[in-house]
Amino acid sequence: MRQKANRSLILLAILFVTAACCLFVFPDSWWSRMLLYTAEAGLVGALADLFAVTVLFRHPFGIRWIPHTAIIPKNRDKLIEGVANMVEQQLLSKQLLKEKVQQISLVEIAIAWIDRRPSGALAEQGWTLLSATLAKLDLKGLSVAADRELRKSIGRMNLSPYAGKALKWVLDKGDFQGWLTQLVEFAAERAQGEDVKAAIRDLLAKEKDKFVNQGSVFSKWLKKMAVEIAESTNALNLDDATNALYEDLQKLIRELKDPQHELRVLLEKMVYQLADSLQHREDVAAAINEWRDEAVEQISLLPSIEAVLEHFRKLLTEDTGLQPVPADAPRSVNQSDIKLLINRFIESYWEWFKGNEETKGWLEQYAQRFVHKIIETEHAVIGLIVRKTLEGFTEQRLVEFIESKVETDLQRIRLNGAYIGAALGAAFYLLLYGVYEPLLQMF
Repeated sequence: MRQKANRSLILLAILFVTAACCLFVFPDSWWSRMLLYTAEAGLVGALADLFAVTVLFRHPFGIRWIPHTAIIPKNRDKLIEGVANMVEQQLLSKQLLKEKVQQISLVEIAIAWIDRRPSGALAEQGWTLLSATLAKLDLKGLSVAADRELRKSIGRMNLSPYAGKALKWVLDKGDFQGWLTQLVEFAAERAQGEDVKAAIRDLLAKEKDKFVNQGSVFSKWLKKMAVEIAESTNALNLDDATNALYEDLQKLIRELKDPQHELRVLLEKMVYQLADSLQHREDVAAAINEWRDEAVEQISLLPSIEAVLEHFRKLLTEDTGLQPVPADAPRSVNQSDIKLLINRFIESYWEWFKGNEETKGWLEQYAQRFVHKIIETEHAVIGLIVRKTLEGFTEQRLVEFIESKVETDLQRIRLNGAYIGAALGAAFYLLLYGVYEPLLQMF
């Protein structure tokens, strides 16, 4: 198009010279004057439009003192700001972007994109993402955070009502008296034999020594003398006392084997009362919570959490390379088992998700709100990108960029100036010499 415009300018210049020569040779011929009018007007129009198109982008012939030239380079900042505002406020306005986003289903687009991928790619990528995340995970920091959050959660938890409900459920659903019977049987086994008698005699001997050695010197002397007299008269016999206590203990254990024994019935009643107190009494709840706080303060869960996480990471990220084992041998869990399980879970969940319109609708609403929020908060980034991009252009590159986008239309303007100028020149000649001059001669 530029070549066509240049050719039209050269053609009009040649036509103008030819018309001037014809007018000189044939001064009285109407066609020579008309040809000169036409060529002159077309040449002026072509030159004027060439000047207009040129001064938009540069100084004609490099002459800087000509006013109102190189308009675009001189107004570079205004042009950049205007383009950025036009793109941000009109071409890609907030309302327009929101309307376009509402016209599409983000979830369906994502589902279609994932379904176009090879079979099993979703599960494989899910496994890869999980493995890569675990491999790069800071287990020490995660363990510390998990321990801290677990302690906080336990510290905020009121254990007393839960303990009361659990205890009452155990009493209602379990066999409390049967458990007591097992406990009594265990006590009966442990209470048999000479070892128990020896333990009872040691206990009585310690109590005797404790009695004798308490008090002042005189009282100690009196107690010692009294004990010696009692032992010499057989009024105090530790062996007899031991046998008596041992027999009483055996008798008590035999009686406790009866589920209707008053002590067992009382114990069950007291346990039920404890379950009720745990649920409703504030003082008991306060005592349980105090014990909870002490336990949380003293017991550290960090080593256990870190060990579990480390074992889990090794299981998922390191292939143990276990050899096949016999069918009757204990089955060990390895990486391939977990990978297969996770892949099956991902694939089954994906199929369920594609058929669940309620879940997709909820996710679509969330995605739409998220995108709208991004548009609302980050919309200015569009103008910023345009400004940064255009500001990176030098004046010459900016001129070349804009000129390349409108080159064809600008050259067409030059062609239009030449053609319309020539047509107007011919029209003015006809109007002046075909209409105006004859009318003037008539009057």
